[in-house]
Amino acid sequence: MIYALTVALALLGAPMQSQTDEAVAWQTALVSQDIGLLEAFVKDHPQSPHLAEANALLAKNITAARGLGLMPVEAVEGYVAQRDLITAAQTSKSAADYQAYLAAYPQGLFATLAQSELALLALNPRADPTPAPDPIADLTGLTFTTPFPRGEYIKGQSIAQLIAAATPQFAPIDGLPEEVWRGKSCANCHAWTEASLCDQAKTYTKPEAAEALTKPHPLGVPFRIGLKEWALGGCK
Repeated sequence: MIYALTVALALLGAPMQSQTDEAVAWQTALVSQDIGLLEAFVKDHPQSPHLAEANALLAKNITAARGLGLMPVEAVEGYVAQRDLITAAQTSKSAADYQAYLAAYPQGLFATLAQSELALLALNPRADPTPAPDPIADLTGLTFTTPFPRGEYIKGQSIAQLIAAATPQFAPIDGLPEEVWRGKSCANCHAWTEASLCDQAKTYTKPEAAEALTKPHPLGVPFRIGLKEWALGGCK
């Protein structure tokens, strides 16, 4: 009796054992449509041929769950920031914005979409006879009251004006509910003064801060680079 049961279980288990871990994980996530299983699949199998479909299902199910009030924003790490970054890239149709998303979230929910859009932009580059400005050269000599010469969200405003009234373009902290930050001034959360901001800006002048300078910032990368140049000039 025991021998027969053992043989039966072995026969039943053979097809499952013949499948790869990836195939099993994908079939389980696909059939269940469970957000947790889809997230795990995307994280554990970044090279899977099913990655695009898994990302699409994950984004769809997260949106549906949030719409029904079944999932708080903070349940998905970085979802709001990812959504806002990819939306900004789709609006601007800028390769730099898609690259900024991938730099921040190389395995993100919308990584496949960003990669596809970059490939299309490479095949059909937009005509732009004006060379891209040097990210540092045109900010050299920036002072506390000098208007930024560029920056989608900050052009024409000074550091002093921005810390008093600027609003973030995406969640400053992953998972932060939208009602806490969208449309709100940065001054609501930061008790910035000229002196305290100078101390923060000085950290961007250190060699180890080079990578951090290129990461997305709620006020745009030019703001962070401007802070560095301001600090290099003595925070005048």
